[in-house]
Amino acid sequence: MGLINGQVRRFCGTALALHLFMLAGCDSGPDLTNSSPETFNIIFETSSGPFEVEFVREWSPVAVDRVWTLARMGYWEGSRIYRVNDNYAQFGYSGQPSLDAEWVQKGLVDEPTKSSNVRGSVSFARGGTGSRSSILFVNRSDNSYLDQLSWLGVTGFPPVGRVISGMETVDGLYAAYGDDTMQWEDSIAASGNAFLDRKFPRLDSIMSFEVR
Repeated sequence: MGLINGQVRRFCGTALALHLFMLAGCDSGPDLTNSSPETFNIIFETSSGPFEVEFVREWSPVAVDRVWTLARMGYWEGSRIYRVNDNYAQFGYSGQPSLDAEWVQKGLVDEPTKSSNVRGSVSFARGGTGSRSSILFVNRSDNSYLDQLSWLGVTGFPPVGRVISGMETVDGLYAAYGDDTMQWEDSIAASGNAFLDRKFPRLDSIMSFEVR
């Protein structure tokens, strides 16, 4: 279920095939071409509890529009929070390989950093120019050095939002695997949650989320 602009919208079918909205008897589904509102909130219900993020379009318009698009698709429902260490909590593979094949590689143009990667801020991960796509991280510590970090041809990690409640949930996410999962990103992309549940069974998940 999603709640958009004050109205509850139930997502019938799966994020993998938006045309199932009509087949399942729902309305035609969200218009994914529109820009996001200037601000909107997402409440993530995880296996460790909820946390709420306010997204701010002014900070990184292209990237926040991507969040808006993916959120209305239900993209992160069932997503594993696959990298948790002292500095970051990272998620963004949907867990469905065919869906990830479409979106993880669909990079965005780079934008300047207008806010700071302080504790509680949320930014897109990247691995070079034009590589922000679907993978987000919550800063669990003050990582403001990322604001102007020059790496792989790009400067800075522009925040797109900030946690406004539930940082205790982010702090409590299962972290014993640390960065071990990062060497398996090809397998995560290829096999999705089936791989993660087999190799890293204690990871927390995004059970559902609500857009406000």
